[in-house]
Amino acid sequence: MQVKPAFSTEQPLLSTAPKNILILGASGAIGFAMFQQVQSRYPSSQLFLMARNTQALAQQIQQTAQKSDPIHFIPIDLESPDKIEQACLEIPSKTPIDLVFIASGWLHDNQYSPEKTWQSLEAQSLHKSYQINAVGPALFVKQLFKQIDLNHPMVIGILSARVGSISDNRMGGWHSYRASKAALNMLIKNFAIELTRKRKPVCIVGLQPGTTDSTLSRPFQRHLAPDQLQSPEFTAQKLFGVLQTLTFDDSGKLFDFEGARFEP
Repeated sequence: MQVKPAFSTEQPLLSTAPKNILILGASGAIGFAMFQQVQSRYPSSQLFLMARNTQALAQQIQQTAQKSDPIHFIPIDLESPDKIEQACLEIPSKTPIDLVFIASGWLHDNQYSPEKTWQSLEAQSLHKSYQINAVGPALFVKQLFKQIDLNHPMVIGILSARVGSISDNRMGGWHSYRASKAALNMLIKNFAIELTRKRKPVCIVGLQPGTTDSTLSRPFQRHLAPDQLQSPEFTAQKLFGVLQTLTFDDSGKLFDFEGARFEP
């Protein structure tokens, strides 16, 4: 006999104002815009902001005249399992987190660009892409689950990408980025299945933000029509709207910024 969970699977998990919100990658364009979004909506919520450089993030918040309390700044490096664990340990034990938004992602840097052909594949770029886009977020979720109250209803939204959809891939290229996001999508699904079996009231999803004006997309904006490029503020507003509608039954799925599902 199937045991029914001791919570509603149909009611949005964020049907009430979240009291504890965590944003990983809060110094990036979308992560910072999400911080602004939730702080303007819920000024009394406790915020945990994670970034590689928390000092720069704190200064960025001060420069935009944002209220700085109650905010906990926690340094994190998704390329270091030890620093991921240490970051999670800075969250008070058994904290009932309502919303987690993971806005991290890596596509290129001064050394590596997206591969247009398999002939450009290199181990270093593959490893870096997998570490930041898939391994790091997965290890973070693992450590987070060990630290917080996992019986408290929670929504976890992780930035993924439609180009990580194997079934939607019609153009090829961008091998490392596509493959790492496809791996992330599988990990999200695996987390969702295990959480369901353990009857934990947690919804974890992948989110496609659309083409947003950010450091990640800037080298590839030249041929975009103006209406194809979104501001970080627009993206954060749309993604938060999606997060607000999610129920437990949505766990493991992928959604774009308009709230439409897409297949892995």
